Amino acid sequence: MNKKFMRFPKGKAKVVTFSYDDCVEEDQRLIDLLKKYGMKGTFNLIPGWFAEEGTVYPEGETYRLVTEGMAKKMYDTKEVEVSNHGDCHKFMTSLSTAEMADDMLACRKKLEALFGRNIRGMAYPYGWYNEELEKVLAMCGIVYSRTVCSTYEFELPDNWLEWHPTCHHDADELMDLAEEFVRMKPQDTPKLFYVWGHTFEFERNDNWDVIEEFMKKVSGKDDIWYATNMEIYEYVKAYESLDISADGRRIVNPSKIPVWVEIDGTLYEIKDELVL
Repeated sequence: MNKKFMRFPKGKAKVVTFSYDDCVEEDQRLIDLLKKYGMKGTFNLIPGWFAEEGTVYPEGETYRLVTEGMAKKMYDTKEVEVSNHGDCHKFMTSLSTAEMADDMLACRKKLEALFGRNIRGMAYPYGWYNEELEKVLAMCGIVYSRTVCSTYEFELPDNWLEWHPTCHHDADELMDLAEEFVRMKPQDTPKLFYVWGHTFEFERNDNWDVIEEFMKKVSGKDDIWYATNMEIYEYVKAYESLDISADGRRIVNPSKIPVWVEIDGTLYEIKDELVL
């Protein structure tokens, strides 16, 4: 074995994902677009901010929080991963360690009870994070957390608790980056395009066309995987768990996730064991 590179499902070398914050009514329109274009996204919810059932917002209000009932109906679909955004969207790094843990565990418990599944991802409220908070999140079972620090690049994270996105949807560079991403043919490490934002911004800025133009550009490609944040995290971890013999000829996959690998230019799917 001379060269070995991770590949995404079906041998693809690129992946696109989305991350949107704050559980507002406008999320439904983005979810409809994800369905229309065959894509997936992660929505970071604030259960302590759910609106009361029957809440009516004044005409022109763009920041319309969903109710718990709306959240259950809106986000419980295969195109969506639900993730944590703090129980009350606090400035987490200003809190004590105990307060950090209390807020995060409250968020997890409420969302997990509502959706009936383990919810281990997160986006940092206000983008605030530090090393102490990362340690607390790890102890609370959070495996990744998104920042607001755009890289304008396509690399997978080195530290999953500092997962920097490619760019915000309002970035001037969005469509140029999309063009570059669609055209690239990775020969070694796989590439990721990660878009983040808030859906109320589309309504406030009257620019829903921006995200739909982006989706039109990157969707429907045979060489791109469309995944949630957690699907990417779990896939990469499954790849990293591969057990390779000393001579490199036997590869055992202990995970439940089939993993694709390119070895010396040939694609292999490893479900249980591969002997070269």
